[in-house]
Amino acid sequence: MRFFACVFSALAILAAIGAASLAPAAADQTDPSLEALFAELRDGTVIDAQATTDRIVEVWATAPSPTVNILYERATEAMYNDEYDLADELANHITGLAPHFAQGWVLQANIKIALNERQRALDAYREALELEPRHFIASSQLADILYANGEDRAAFDLYQQALKWNPHYEPARDASSRLRQVLTGQEI
Repeated sequence: MRFFACVFSALAILAAIGAASLAPAAADQTDPSLEALFAELRDGTVIDAQATTDRIVEVWATAPSPTVNILYERATEAMYNDEYDLADELANHITGLAPHFAQGWVLQANIKIALNERQRALDAYREALELEPRHFIASSQLADILYANGEDRAAFDLYQQALKWNPHYEPARDASSRLRQVLTGQEI
């Protein structure tokens, strides 16, 4: 009996994935509430920068369909449980079903980092930034990789891009400040 329940569950997920692939997925980064949230961060009217940042991340993580949302939740859970192969497989389904879902690419990049596949992580972060140039987390994480590769100037530029959209994002502020000291005396 348990076997049939598992088979039925798997078939239901595959059917949902198939149905979802017939309709184009809406992009998370087109949520109209993002404009006001970014304006709040950038124009100095923010009361609680962390709460606004959290709200932006929440909007970004809202998958464009119920199927993609389930896959995203399962991939995130698998990643946090150190089940990176499963997380990677699910992330590949996410980016295949919803190629315009920027946060799916960020998730895939984070998984690729855990799997020590740096070039694929770089590609996934770049894809996310192509879809959502305001993704200050992806900019900062991509900058971290470039900095580790000795590409100081490119890393600095990406930290600055992150800070353009969220001047309160501490990882980018701290890294940018350290890198500015490294680049002192060089053309910035």
